[in-house]
Amino acid sequence: MRIRVTIAIGLALIVVAVGVSLARTPLVRAGTDGTPLSGEIGATSVPATICQGEETIPAGTTAIRLSMLSLLGPRIKLVARAGGQVVSTGQIGYGWTGSVVTIPVSRVTGTHSHAEVCATLAKRRQLVNVRGTNTRSSPAINGKAPMAGRMNVEYLRPDNKSWLSLATPTARRIGLNIGGGGLIVVVPFLLLVSAAALTSWLLVRDLR
Repeated sequence: MRIRVTIAIGLALIVVAVGVSLARTPLVRAGTDGTPLSGEIGATSVPATICQGEETIPAGTTAIRLSMLSLLGPRIKLVARAGGQVVSTGQIGYGWTGSVVTIPVSRVTGTHSHAEVCATLAKRRQLVNVRGTNTRSSPAINGKAPMAGRMNVEYLRPDNKSWLSLATPTARRIGLNIGGGGLIVVVPFLLLVSAAALTSWLLVRDLR
């Protein structure tokens, strides 16, 4: 009896976790500084503060994506200022990896032009490459030294639709691309659920 209750609770928790995840809204791009990703504009392996001005931060921004590449990135604290006032802050911990880093920030209430975004990289001996395009027009600043160009920056906000509401059109689109309609995605999901239920039933039966 206890085993049945334990399995039932476990399955219920899985269902709740999936439901909570699907109820969340994905992040979509609210804006970008338009800097092409043509190459590396600089690199650092020591603590540094990299700032870039002449940014436009859209209203509703809740995350800022910087084009920084690292295998095991350091902690980053981000501060966005406009007109001498802080309009948003955020941070991400050690261990991020990839060619971009997305930093959650406090929600920006209004659109701010001629803003400055500063990212402070914590002490960690790990190379971080800054990517963007070479230009002399309002280049990024590492400390007090101008870098070779501007960094690519994107601004993200929550979509007005949840993952769950996007499931049907996404399944339909996948079905149109590979044939079979939306059922081509639904059927494997139902098979997975059925397999989990069957496994749980066999486990309970064998433990009687």
